[in-house]
Amino acid sequence: MSQKPHAILYVFQVIKGQEAAFEAAWADVTREIHAKCGSLGSRLHTWVGGTYWAYAQWPSREALENAEIEGHATLMEARKRMVEACESMEVFGEGNIVHDLFVKESA
Repeated sequence: MSQKPHAILYVFQVIKGQEAAFEAAWADVTREIHAKCGSLGSRLHTWVGGTYWAYAQWPSREALENAEIEGHATLMEARKRMVEACESMEVFGEGNIVHDLFVKESA
């Protein structure tokens, strides 16, 4: 199996008026998944009409498949808050990273 970095694109339709709650819960979920499941983090973006999308990165597809979110109370609570703020959530696409040209910010 490949050990290339892997990325997933998520699309969230957020309930009107729940944007702040969603953003806070998304940040908590992302921090917890990084700390407890080994993700490489994520970026959240807004679009029109309450739509958000996030790009999440993992060390490999295998790392994603082996991640266990069950049993982590803080993570599960944050995920519940995130789901409750959404009309819908979906994986829009995923795949291995071929070229990484993100510019690293200087400190």
